[in-house]
Amino acid sequence: MEPLDQHRVTFHYHGILGINFKEGVAHKKFMKCLEDISENNLKKGFTLEEKYPSTADLRPNAHEYDESIIDVLFESDVPHVLKNLLGQEMYLYLAQVRQSYYMGEEQQSYMSWHRDTHLYDGGKMSGNIPPVYKIIFYPNLTGREQKCLMYCVGSHLRITPNKELDHAQINQENTVIANNSNIAYSLFNTSGLHHAVPPKEENGQLRVVYSFCLESQLKDEPKHSKLHDLYKAKLKEYNENLYK
Repeated sequence: MEPLDQHRVTFHYHGILGINFKEGVAHKKFMKCLEDISENNLKKGFTLEEKYPSTADLRPNAHEYDESIIDVLFESDVPHVLKNLLGQEMYLYLAQVRQSYYMGEEQQSYMSWHRDTHLYDGGKMSGNIPPVYKIIFYPNLTGREQKCLMYCVGSHLRITPNKELDHAQINQENTVIANNSNIAYSLFNTSGLHHAVPPKEENGQLRVVYSFCLESQLKDEPKHSKLHDLYKAKLKEYNENLYK
């Protein structure tokens, strides 16, 4: 048996991996697009609307704002990366562009420690099974570094039905932090414990969130079928070119 790719081993046991975008044509256009959104210099027909307290999402649909939001994934071989790490083709479930605003030094996280997929005692099932995998890109548009995401390493493999005990596993030794960057993105298993860090810069912090799932799970989000069809078409073309 061939030795396992080390990145696959790391991702399986840690639940999170930092990977770089390629700095090509799509990435350059992508960054310019994000700069405009961050400055609220939006294209006609698009708005930033509150999603959670202290955040606003690009509406109506992020993938319709600019083709680079999807093209950057293919330029950087994200479909191949996902298939190599997970052993199967993954499909884009949802794409979001979200601005997180600075609300003062005492600001609380709009999304504190949680699992996207969980079932705790006395509660209802929450999230997708199998879990969704997310890529989140936090561009550094000001030149100032700030913390953006915290992830409890390996917590996707350590799940207890009691929420208090489950969260008790979080400590400094098993937590990794993702900072903003103009090339690095974070790929993670959303069933692991993670936490959105409130921005410390007055300009806030933009993020682009890509959610990936199995093809059979796309039917759970029929309102995003246009995105699903767009990604499938681009994926078909990408795979045809990859294996020529």
